[in-house]
Amino acid sequence: MKKLKNWDKTSWLSSLKYNLCLVNYLSKKIKFTKKTKVLDIGCGRGLLISALKNRFNFKNLPIGIDIVKHKIRDKKIKFINTSAVNYLKKTRLKFDLILFKQSIHFFRLSEIKTLIFNAQRILNKNGKIIILSLNTKSNDWPKFKCFKMKLSKSLKKDEKIMSLIKSILKEFKISNFNFRVVLMKSIYLKMLNNRFTSCLLNLSSKDLNKGIEEVNRMYGKKINFFDRLMCLEHKKK
Repeated sequence: MKKLKNWDKTSWLSSLKYNLCLVNYLSKKIKFTKKTKVLDIGCGRGLLISALKNRFNFKNLPIGIDIVKHKIRDKKIKFINTSAVNYLKKTRLKFDLILFKQSIHFFRLSEIKTLIFNAQRILNKNGKIIILSLNTKSNDWPKFKCFKMKLSKSLKKDEKIMSLIKSILKEFKISNFNFRVVLMKSIYLKMLNNRFTSCLLNLSSKDLNKGIEEVNRMYGKKINFFDRLMCLEHKKK
């Protein structure tokens, strides 16, 4: 798969407001202290764990794993450019929170069992695995025809992944994270042009440009919608 580009810094996906809302959401599920040890699988540029570090001033730097070598200069986190499967197999470190934020769908079904087994293995007692993924039943992202078809196919894969994870973990809780997005249409069109989501990576330039024109016709200067995520959490007893 082609590598995703960095998401637009002026978009909701990497905005300070978005990440602070996620921090508030996670803080209702985890009793963070300075001693909390955090691992983020598929961390991207590490914006979420940087926000966590800012809020809770962890003694140990949060660790972010990503197979893409992002240019991260934030000294608040420790970034490791490696395969998550290999890292989880080999590490001897223990964590209180292992986070998959919109990254679990990048793994093959054949890798999921190994990922979850090893994530459980390196959790401290009372530690949690938290998996955030697009809500497969309700998705409000502005879409054009080809985008909608690709996303629908991707969400079906997500449903299979989550069913497999549930069968492995046995005990879990499900909740939802909803973030209201208000942004200029011009910004969203730029994100589409930059193929901000994996569903757009393999579209031809012709189909992408046609889709951008379609979205441009459908919306006014501002776009309003909810970014809806499903959260699965598992606590180690």
